[in-house]
Amino acid sequence: MSKFETTVKNLKVLARCLPEDKLLLVTGLMKMGKIVAVTGDGTNDAPALHAASIGFSMGITGSDVAKNASKIVLLNDNFCSILTAIKYGRNIYDSVRKFLQF
Repeated sequence: MSKFETTVKNLKVLARCLPEDKLLLVTGLMKMGKIVAVTGDGTNDAPALHAASIGFSMGITGSDVAKNASKIVLLNDNFCSILTAIKYGRNIYDSVRKFLQF
């Protein structure tokens, strides 16, 4: 087991860190086969937002760099919108799968 995998096991929150640290965490988790979601609003979040499986940026308070680097822009800056997006995405996926089986 690598040093990264050992550290990630005990990691709960990554805050007040450098953009390189965020990017290292995202790329490391993706190499482990994980699906990674990143939220951010600033220029320093852009590399991690771009590299993640899915990046959520803030539409009102977020910088243009973060918005361009992310895949989804939350227009209302509400983190609860992420849950709504997940529910809609799962519903669409299930509907397409059922249609193809039909």
